[in-house]
Amino acid sequence: MPDNQILQTIRALQPRERAALCDFAACAVFNRRPEVQRLCHYLCKQIDRGSSAGLRPERQFEAAFPDEAYDNARLRHTVSYLLEVARQYLAYNDWSSDPLAQARHLCRAARKRGLDRIFEKTWEVAIAELEKSPIRDARHHYLQYQMLQEQLEQQKGARSTKVDLKLFPETLTQYYAAEMLRQACLALSHQATTGQAYEFDLLESLLVQKSWESLLQTPVVAVYHQLYQSLQANGEAYFGALKNLLALHGDCFAEEELRGLHLLAINVCIRRMNSGQRVYIREAFDLYKSALARDVLAEEGILTGFTYKNIIRIAAALQEHDWAEQFAEAYRPMLHVRERDNFYRYNRAFLHFQKQDYARAMPLLRQVELEDTLNNLDARRMLLRSYYELGEWDALEALLQSFGAYLRRQKDLGYHRTTNENLLVFTKKLLNINLIDKSARASLRLEMESTPDVAERAWLMLQVAE
Repeated sequence: MPDNQILQTIRALQPRERAALCDFAACAVFNRRPEVQRLCHYLCKQIDRGSSAGLRPERQFEAAFPDEAYDNARLRHTVSYLLEVARQYLAYNDWSSDPLAQARHLCRAARKRGLDRIFEKTWEVAIAELEKSPIRDARHHYLQYQMLQEQLEQQKGARSTKVDLKLFPETLTQYYAAEMLRQACLALSHQATTGQAYEFDLLESLLVQKSWESLLQTPVVAVYHQLYQSLQANGEAYFGALKNLLALHGDCFAEEELRGLHLLAINVCIRRMNSGQRVYIREAFDLYKSALARDVLAEEGILTGFTYKNIIRIAAALQEHDWAEQFAEAYRPMLHVRERDNFYRYNRAFLHFQKQDYARAMPLLRQVELEDTLNNLDARRMLLRSYYELGEWDALEALLQSFGAYLRRQKDLGYHRTTNENLLVFTKKLLNINLIDKSARASLRLEMESTPDVAERAWLMLQVAE
């Protein structure tokens, strides 16, 4: 429905962008319908108000056509026109934020109209900007190729050309190699998480060509090549070089791409950590610290709760508790306001819990209300252990009841349901046996050992140890 689309579009805009959209709709180049302009102003003002009454079709029609009788078909046509204006605004806004893209389009327009002086000046400024920019990603090489192509088109018909034609295959190959590697890295990462198989026959055939050695002198190609090799099952030998190249050539990438590179490299570490290679805990920690130093982990100033938690967990695994506590405090304001307090309390509780300071962990865990199911389960398990360690038996009994009810309510928990249900079963048995009785303790220990899929198994076994 067009009306739903226009409301979704306006909601997605920041206040300054809504003001710009209104200006856009007021410009006769893009819109000559006054009713579309009036509707745009009205919706931009109403969209964030608590009541939905102002967005009813009758109110929209009244804003677009004052003092006229309601006509649903006419309103729908007006909404469709406004949606088209909004689409044009989004495209224009994206284009206008990219000066080099503007320069390329201006060169093309000037060339087609024979405006040689405008072409030459625009082309020279664009090339100078490309050379001056520290960014040397795949897009840089493609833009360079496109600008060379415009220059070549400009000189068609001339007896000789000033264009260095050997630059064409060079810049295009640099772009092509970097993009092939980048897409292959994304595919390998997806393959590792989903099991879906991908083929890289063309890329593999290129990697054995003699010319590949010269391509590795291009920073973006070199970085993605090492990442591609590191993502392979036997890629341990390439990881050190990948870290070094990220440190050396990090400035060659825009913030978003550099964040993606760090996260892909960290995923390599996490997979190796999960397979028992503990040395990669330190590697992941170093990569996180590098990304924090470059300020590339946050998107628009927001650090995700997932990243915040991962950094703290990895630091704690290395006994870097002081660093983790400083990080938790320093980056708390960067968490989204919707989840800030809960994630802060959850992770501070975890740090206290790791130091067996259950008395400080417990009150924080009681205040935690997490949307993510797995985080919620983790918080409940920590609270369960804290109650047990502190001898808070009444509170523990109540938690066992509420924890069980929570598990029954959740859908699609998979094996997490079984592991947590078994934790509850054995915790209840711990409460009901005489731990001074060696035979009872040994019997329960044997049952724990023989039961598959038990959450907190190591802690449970410790409670019945000799």
